Amino acid sequence: MNLSKLTKLTAAIAVATGTMVTAGAAADISMAFIVKDMNNPYYWRMGEGAKRAADELGIELSYVSAEFNGDIEGQIAVVETEIVKGHDAIVLVPMNGTALIPKVMEANAAGIPVITADTRVDDGPAKVETFVGLDEKTSFAGMAQWVVDQLGGKGQIAILEGFRGSSTAELRLQGMMEVFDANDGIEVVASIAADWDQEKGLKASEDILQANPEVDAIIGSNDLMALGAVQAVKGAGRLDEIIIVGDDAIPSALASLRSGELNATIDGNTDLVGYEAVMAAYRHVTEGEVLVEWIVVESSIMTAEDVTQEYLDGRGITLE
Repeated sequence: MNLSKLTKLTAAIAVATGTMVTAGAAADISMAFIVKDMNNPYYWRMGEGAKRAADELGIELSYVSAEFNGDIEGQIAVVETEIVKGHDAIVLVPMNGTALIPKVMEANAAGIPVITADTRVDDGPAKVETFVGLDEKTSFAGMAQWVVDQLGGKGQIAILEGFRGSSTAELRLQGMMEVFDANDGIEVVASIAADWDQEKGLKASEDILQANPEVDAIIGSNDLMALGAVQAVKGAGRLDEIIIVGDDAIPSALASLRSGELNATIDGNTDLVGYEAVMAAYRHVTEGEVLVEWIVVESSIMTAEDVTQEYLDGRGITLE
């Protein structure tokens, strides 16, 4: 049910009677949470947080995605379907900040509030109530500085980018490049879009190693690409020579950290992104809360010593 009219009625009743009645008390609430794809464990974890919030609130949650990351038309179709269902709110992780603007505007016209999570919709005519996510630029600047420190301020670095045009990919790249550009001893010898994909990360890393045999570090903008780099570097027999880092703290990356192959990753607390996005949407719908522009979720750099049993148990992860 769409609560836009109900919210107005509730407010009128409150004025007439002097009693505050929330929309949540008057009707069941349904919400759509639309992510990029279900193939990446990153979104499984986000879904766990979103579903936990939905369970706590007792609301109906439709957690859906396109078939694969990069299927922009597929995500557009998913958003259209969820708008037709008349949800009370939509949480959207847009594949592309520009392409999804018309769909957000359609939701606006239908009276369905939209919250973006993890990735932003570009500024423009579409109205978004809030963005929930980490500070991608600052987060990756921190990782870049960690790599610079490991190299003693000198070395050749290669970058595996996500989808160009995605705010997440662009902000992560900006953050690391600001640090690398500020260090005269650092040379970025390659920056290749591997589209968040492990196989593409593997191929790009093989090409990087061929063209730049003295590369000292490979920065994966997510863990899947970084794990592709691990495969390539391992195949070249250079794991002890090249630093490899990623982002997302997915289970396979945590296992790679423990085995000493991946050197570091960023835990962006993705489950908390899902949880906070649903909670924010609920408060907006039921209480009329005007949400802050950005609900920031903290992140941290993880190395092998951080992959403790306590950490794994807290996330419900069993490593093979």
